[in-house]
Order: sequence, then structure tokens, then C-alpha cells
Amino acid sequence: MKNALILTGVWLGILVTAYAVVYWDKGIDRPLPISVLEQQIRTTASEYVHPDGLFSVTPPMGWQVINDADAITMTDPNANIDVWILVMDAAELDVVLSEAFLRLDLGEDYTKISSVSMPMGAWQGDDVSVTYRSESTDDVVLIRAQRPDEWTIVLLARGPERALEALSENIDWIWTEMRIPADTPKLL
Repeated sequence: MKNALILTGVWLGILVTAYAVVYWDKGIDRPLPISVLEQQIRTTASEYVHPDGLFSVTPPMGWQVINDADAITMTDPNANIDVWILVMDAAELDVVLSEAFLRLDLGEDYTKISSVSMPMGAWQGDDVSVTYRSESTDDVVLIRAQRPDEWTIVLLARGPERALEALSENIDWIWTEMRIPADTPKLL
């Protein structure tokens, strides 16, 4: 019986404290969102679909999207990283890489530091990843390219090395969640 009285006193103390904070002190300035999901729906960017239906992509939550005539540009919430997605007709990897640098006006200050094609070997149009480092700044450029048909899709990410490392999962997510062509259903 003694324990029941102690527990009842504790519960009444909690209720009185909560009442005092919320109503007497006006502890809550504005109502909280009903659910986190509703808040995410309001902040999630909508899916981008290429005008010719070649691909579609949904940017990560909080990223800003700019749709140019030539490319789609995404910027992370802290404006450290820019990601471009380009469509090109070039078939050879060296031409694709140089054309991407020219179209985005990145300059000639970059040196290639790594190149990986998946599967390993010469580029047959499969997935390829190339990394460049700037000689004068801390910027790194990461390029992913794939040739699904008679055209090439290129994802180019540029930013400080630490920012690219910190947000590498977002960049990988953009690349892996991209649907080529745009009407391809997502697989779970």
C-alpha cells in the first residue's frame, strides 16, 4: 500500500509539472508538427524527370535543385557541394570527361587521381568513376558515367574533399536511385 501511495504521488507530480510548463509559463511557442513524416513531405524535393524521359532522379532531402537547359544542378543544404547531371552523345570516356569539364566551365586546374570502371577493365559503357583533384584549391571533382544506350549520362560532383567524403552517401544515393529511362519502375 505504501508503494502505491508513493507511485501515485510521483505521477501527480509529473502531471502538475507538465501542466505548469505548458499552460502557466506558456512553455510552447507554437504547435509541434503532428508527425515527422508530414514535415519531411513538406521539405522533400519532387522528382526531376529529363524532358526527353531519359532519366529521373529525386534529390536528397534539403538539397536545392536548379534545372538548366543543359543539366540539372543540385546543391547540398550547406552549399558546399554542387552536383550536376548531364546527358551527352559522346561515346568515348575521354571525350565524355573533357566535354563535362567544358560544359560546366570547371577549368584545367584538375589532375586525375583515380579511375575505376565497373566491371573492371576498359570502358564498355558500364559504370565508371573518375576522381580529379584541384592543384590550387581544396576542391575535388567526382565523376560517375554510364552509357545505357546511344547516349551517356554523367553525374559530376564538385566540392571540398572533406565535404565530399561527409556527403558521399548522398551522392551514391543520387546515382543508385536514378531511374534510366525515367519510366523504369523502382525496385524495392
